[in-house]
Amino acid sequence: MGGFQSAKEVKDKPVVLIIGGGFGGIEVAKLLDKDAAFNVVIIDRKNYFLHNMALLRAAVVDKWEQKCVIPYSKLLKYGSVVQGEVVSIAKDGKSVKVHGEEKEITCDYMVVGTGSSYAFPGKIAEVDSKKVAPKYEELRKVVAGATEITVIGGGAVGLELIGEIAHYAPEKKITLIHGGETLLNRTELSAKMKEKSLAAVQKFPNVKVLLGQRVDFKELGNQLKESPASFVAGKREITTSKGEKVSTDLVFMCTGAKLNTAAFKENLPTNEEGRIKVNEYLQIEGCDTAFAVGDCADYEPKFAYVAKFQAPTVNKNIRALEAKKKLTKHKKSPALTLLSLGPKCGTSQLPMGIVAGDFVTRTIKGDLFVKNTWADLNQNIAKPVETRDSAGRRKSMMSLEAAMKIDEERVKEIMETGLGKQKEVEKGQTNT
Repeated sequence: MGGFQSAKEVKDKPVVLIIGGGFGGIEVAKLLDKDAAFNVVIIDRKNYFLHNMALLRAAVVDKWEQKCVIPYSKLLKYGSVVQGEVVSIAKDGKSVKVHGEEKEITCDYMVVGTGSSYAFPGKIAEVDSKKVAPKYEELRKVVAGATEITVIGGGAVGLELIGEIAHYAPEKKITLIHGGETLLNRTELSAKMKEKSLAAVQKFPNVKVLLGQRVDFKELGNQLKESPASFVAGKREITTSKGEKVSTDLVFMCTGAKLNTAAFKENLPTNEEGRIKVNEYLQIEGCDTAFAVGDCADYEPKFAYVAKFQAPTVNKNIRALEAKKKLTKHKKSPALTLLSLGPKCGTSQLPMGIVAGDFVTRTIKGDLFVKNTWADLNQNIAKPVETRDSAGRRKSMMSLEAAMKIDEERVKEIMETGLGKQKEVEKGQTNT
């Protein structure tokens, strides 16, 4: 082993592997890392944090995606963030296999936060931050060249995409086709929230809403299989299930997110949705030292703020296990939904069932939480830091050396190229 040194050492501390550097994962990591009581290692398939909550605006606003791609470089003081794709988690939650890495990586504690996927442009599957901007630049050209845009699916993503296009490109004719009789029909939102959201979308003079109508996906589906995107460009006429004909030259399919289950579906207990079964302490069933947070855990609805609120509970319970103390039950987060329809409009369902409109929504959601999220990663959006300074790099290297029980040269190699062999994005791949 090498001789990395730091004022605060983590080389002899319990190793916490965090699988997925999303909203929940980074919050748990920061809390456990702050006092060097644990050796925290995040493994994520990307080399950047994706702030997907704000990403749809990049479909129409130049360079907006740059606000949504945030370096991990300043996230941790003592631990490390390493790029790699976890392909399997052991049944006992004590080790993982990484694509292209022969040796399993073991740990004392594990936190699974693999999240969910959405087809581009809702999210993006690229593992390299440098490949993100070209994708959105191309998308903006496609949107700019379209005159009649159709959005299929009236869930949150479909509505927010419509809001962005309707606001920034009011000359576009937009048609929303939704199979339900109400918008947001697959959620537990109140009837009042759904009605208010419909009224808010219909306030845009260039938007037409068709409810209770479906589309035959056969023609579109074949083209979508060739791409990890959720849109198809080209002049066509769509006939709905009620016989209504819609002329269009750009179709966006906004038909729901998918859980990222590949790493755990074979070995960990899951429910009928594919989410990991956890108890009231957020421990994975049958794995006392392993936890799950966010979309992949079956404890609460799938929202980013829920994952962040689960992090303190996991932090307390890992510390309690290490100290052999009583665990803390997780208190479920209050229900909250903020639906932005461009920068000025939107609807919200607040705790106690209160439903609000444009002013409250834009007051709370503001810049789509861009500045707050950069701050969460200890970054300044005006001066991004892409790589750790020399002292921080030494700490990361020491963390990896101790966690993986490898020599100095291998640590340096991982720091440069990531764990194992990076998988290329495949046709139709949407996982993030």
